[in-house]
Amino acid sequence: MVDTRADDAIPARAIAAPLLRWYDRARRDLPWRRTPSPYRTLVSEFMLQQTVVATVIPHFDRFLARWPDLPALAAASEEQVLAAWSGLGYYARARNLHRAVRAVADQHGGVVPDDEQALAALPGIGPYTAAAVAAIAFGRRTFALDGNAARVTARLAGVTAPVDQPAVRARLRAIGQGWVPAKRAGDFVQAVMELGATVCTPRSPDCAACPLASVCVARQRDLVARIPAKTPRPQKRVVRLAAVRVRLDGQILLVRGQTGLLAGTWMLPSETVASPDGAAQAARVAAETAARANGVTIDPQTLRGVGQVRHLFTHRDATVDVFDVTARGRHARPPTNEESSVHGYTSYTWADPRARDDLALSTFVRKQLDLR
Repeated sequence: MVDTRADDAIPARAIAAPLLRWYDRARRDLPWRRTPSPYRTLVSEFMLQQTVVATVIPHFDRFLARWPDLPALAAASEEQVLAAWSGLGYYARARNLHRAVRAVADQHGGVVPDDEQALAALPGIGPYTAAAVAAIAFGRRTFALDGNAARVTARLAGVTAPVDQPAVRARLRAIGQGWVPAKRAGDFVQAVMELGATVCTPRSPDCAACPLASVCVARQRDLVARIPAKTPRPQKRVVRLAAVRVRLDGQILLVRGQTGLLAGTWMLPSETVASPDGAAQAARVAAETAARANGVTIDPQTLRGVGQVRHLFTHRDATVDVFDVTARGRHARPPTNEESSVHGYTSYTWADPRARDDLALSTFVRKQLDLR
């Protein structure tokens, strides 16, 4: 059984009042805070999941310039949304955001619902995002528990159990919920996150600058360095791949799958490398499979290695050997869905590698295309 006991009976007034005063004075000037709206809050919350603010800001600005309101984003294609998301990673978030705004357009007349339960019922929206939007956009008295909020709450209440365990997270949310004031609930939720991002950081927190230092149980008991505790993560799985740039008439063949880390984005045909010296053979298999599905053939004599790319995903350490090969024939019709699924891909396209801004390409794949 998980031990979630803590000194969580800190009065709400001892938390909310000093934290809000600090927030009014110290909060960062962020684009989604300047002219807030439910739509802008929804977009920013999706982008900020597992991504630092500095990375999100330019993407948010470009995204909102292209789709300034919810109906505009709902009318966009998934391909366009994924392309605009390139560089942010975790592409499932882009698909989930798109599904959510389309559901708002279809089921709620284009108006983001102001109720946490209604928000949670939208496709692609989990408990955190529903609570964050309800509080920040509509002032609902609820507590949104992201990584920053979990760390701040655990330290304030002295919770030493691993914060990634469901029972502990439920307890932390209940503690935080008790601190949310009746007024300015949205500012309070943002203030907790802001404190975690700028003061109560994972390493070397600036306790001297914390407006809640006097009531922090972790500080009183010298537990700051131990909190938050987390369950040890398994080592990243090491993955070795071979990818191939099949070239024909100045274009490169790209494929798209429906499952996996990069589902819904365009990739180079690839195969897992089974042995240390098997990269070239894996690349040839990948090229022949993709070319055959498109009615062309490859010239195996032109297969050559162009370099290697390593990329660290959340749970994987991936290294890909990239090859070039020339195809022969004519661009055929795209294969049908049935034909595509036989080869593990949902669709194919021939693309000019110099004109790819409108294609949904991950940073991982862009690095492969950029090799010379």
